[in-house]
Amino acid sequence: MNVKEVFLEQLSACHNQNAWFVSLYHAIKDLSTEQASWKLNESPNSIWEIVNHLNYYNERYLLRLQGEDIPKGVHTNDYTFQPIETDWKTAVDRMNTILSDWSRAMEDCDEAALNKWVGDITQLTIHNAYHIGQIVHIRKQQEAWDPSQGVH
Repeated sequence: MNVKEVFLEQLSACHNQNAWFVSLYHAIKDLSTEQASWKLNESPNSIWEIVNHLNYYNERYLLRLQGEDIPKGVHTNDYTFQPIETDWKTAVDRMNTILSDWSRAMEDCDEAALNKWVGDITQLTIHNAYHIGQIVHIRKQQEAWDPSQGVH
């Protein structure tokens, strides 16, 4: 397996293909706005806020990979959890678009660019996997997790 194939497999596992962990798509599948906004007691973030955070970083790194200008960064990481979209469905649609665009960018990426981006892409997929675990944990706290999605 070459570097491109590894990254495509990692991106797919994070986006929508359950492998040996739950994908983001399956972690948020069938969530209502209320479930996505829910927090237990003093929990720092809701599922919706985590998706906003992932959208922020996944989009920024995609733009960097594509050589595009990226907007000035935020002053604190807390800002990245704030809503950009006004409804949950739009946030989910944006997430799917960004992650699909990542896969297309990987398909189009040449070997030299991939070698330059190895560290960043690896960190990005680890970051996604970490937050997917948080989302599944929150759904379990809500008693809104379907174990058939991959985690009991």
